[in-house]
Amino acid sequence: MKGLKLTAVRFLRYLYQAHLSSPAHQREIYREIRQHAPTRIVQIGVGDGVLAQQVIDFSQQYAGETQIEYTGIDMFEARENKDGLPLKQAHKCLVATGAKVKLTPGTASMALPRLANSLPNTQLLLIAADQETSNVNAAISWLPRMLTENSVIFWERLGDDGLHMEKLSLSHFAAETQARRAA
Repeated sequence: MKGLKLTAVRFLRYLYQAHLSSPAHQREIYREIRQHAPTRIVQIGVGDGVLAQQVIDFSQQYAGETQIEYTGIDMFEARENKDGLPLKQAHKCLVATGAKVKLTPGTASMALPRLANSLPNTQLLLIAADQETSNVNAAISWLPRMLTENSVIFWERLGDDGLHMEKLSLSHFAAETQARRAA
């Protein structure tokens, strides 16, 4: 009976996160987590840490006995708008989830050259809207070292209708890299 209750609670939580949670543009992340159960997650732009905590917590439901490995890249205290968590506070909050947490100060173009080789088989890559596109594009050549063809990338973008998530794959970036080399 206890297992049935746990399954029902997990399913109700999934329904809420994937269909009713706010902000609405992040709901697709939870549908992806349920479908593919990623255990190695990288986030560029940790910000206030809320999404990181929710993604780790939600992923743990589907990871079984495997510990979630989370890597966060952010400017932390050096953020221009001072709108994110300080490094120590972010670490404290995220370690409390039970995940194996690695936080690296910097931008994508600063951190990925140092980290890419230590992050093979990253299953889920999240890129926040507050990250400069040019900075992320400068780090794209490092993604093939981290990602596989099954990896999923969610890039939060600001459009005319507000924030939305763009779902991408490694092949998208490979095509972009090829186009740049040809030009």
